[in-house]
Amino acid sequence: MEEYMENMRSLRSYMNDLEDDAAKRSAEEQQQRTAIEAHDADIALVKAQAKQASEVAGKLAAARAQVRVDMAEKQSRIATLDVECATLKQTLEFLHQEIASTSANLNEKRLFYRKTTETLTVKLQEQQEWLGSLKNKSTTMEPHDLVVARLDELAS
Repeated sequence: MEEYMENMRSLRSYMNDLEDDAAKRSAEEQQQRTAIEAHDADIALVKAQAKQASEVAGKLAAARAQVRVDMAEKQSRIATLDVECATLKQTLEFLHQEIASTSANLNEKRLFYRKTTETLTVKLQEQQEWLGSLKNKSTTMEPHDLVVARLDELAS
């Protein structure tokens, strides 16, 4: 019987060892499950962050495209304004040339009219003097002598 007791003790010891091993394995399995669940949660978080990053990248790409479109429009507008500016500069130069030309023409005409006025004034004075002298002579001369005197003046 002692052998039986010894076998029972041995069996109990063996069973205790098996229970301890099973408990250890169960604890290890629980730790591994907890680790797997934590990894699964991390993977889900990383997937969500990747999706969010993808959405942000898409928005950034759309914003970049819009910025490029806006830049192209603004560059086109700048080019149009440059052409307009060049045209306006050219028009302004033409206007300055026209003003200078018109001013020169007006100065020439002013000078011409001034000379003409002076010439006509001198002629008028001469005719007034001649008329005055003619009135003085007409009182003393015959009409035939007046015509001859006038012809002599014109000849000289």
